[in-house]
Amino acid sequence: MRRWVACSVVLLVAGCGGTSNDVLLDPPVSGEGFQLNVPKFDVAAGDEVQSCYFFSVPGPAGQDVWVNHFKLAGNIGTHHMNIFRVKTVVGLGGQPGDVVVSKNGMGPCFVSSNWADWPLVANTQQGGSTVDWTLPDGVGQKFSGGELLMLQIHFVNATTQKTPEGGRGAANFYTMTSAPAMEMGTIFATNQNIRVCPGDTDKTFETHCKTPLSGATIIAANGHFHSRGVKFTMNVTDSLGNDMLPQPFYTSNVWDEPPMTRGLDIQIPDGGGVSWTCEFSADASSCGNPNDSCCFTFGGKVESQEHCNAFIYYYPKAQDYSCF
Repeated sequence: MRRWVACSVVLLVAGCGGTSNDVLLDPPVSGEGFQLNVPKFDVAAGDEVQSCYFFSVPGPAGQDVWVNHFKLAGNIGTHHMNIFRVKTVVGLGGQPGDVVVSKNGMGPCFVSSNWADWPLVANTQQGGSTVDWTLPDGVGQKFSGGELLMLQIHFVNATTQKTPEGGRGAANFYTMTSAPAMEMGTIFATNQNIRVCPGDTDKTFETHCKTPLSGATIIAANGHFHSRGVKFTMNVTDSLGNDMLPQPFYTSNVWDEPPMTRGLDIQIPDGGGVSWTCEFSADASSCGNPNDSCCFTFGGKVESQEHCNAFIYYYPKAQDYSCF
């Protein structure tokens, strides 16, 4: 079921108000960037709310807009905030100012195939705090004036996570005065072939995303799974999919606030890619899908489904990749 809420996405030119416990961001100074504000909304006890906000990049149509600094913030209970470039519209779409609200695993904002070719822009999973990320010198992310973006934010107020202050978030984009030497690209990869059943311990799923990249350097990464997740790792692979590093370049042992590792300097072998591994354990008394032996399979609902998603940022950009 699709619910459209017009005029809820605001590009702020002044600070936004709220309770003292809200995580707020002052917007960039005029002429130095723009902000997307997700206004506060209720998340009832027992609910998961995932909303997709649409907005356009300010500026004359087609004009290059370069960004080299991001601030991303969300209230406690933020399961994730992901920003994508809108490409092929399947079952999800909108105009600037539109919002698609989905709840409890149902609705188009929960269906990942709806944005299968929408390139990743930026993401955070740090509820109650701000991610302040400046790209390496000489690297920027390129947008166009009028380009349509989608910010997806997910709040959980159930048994696995709590949203005590209500949902809210914001993203700042700080612009550059001139084009940098290199453009940043992104990889969004998800393993949907996962199945974790009650009593499973340290059950592992591994896959890789192959690319035709040459001379590419990974600068940041983070992983994402739900509450059965116990360990998430990433490595780089050769053109045959073999891991190349003796130790993963990314490791997370927490599911609810997984770290975003920045300041990386990891080379992807020519024609290689990235592998990622998700390890899960499920309590014997837990139940995901009661119609499937209570097992947990791929899906966006935190309480009863699982994810195994990787977010990777690299330069110089050849293209943005999505591996489903």
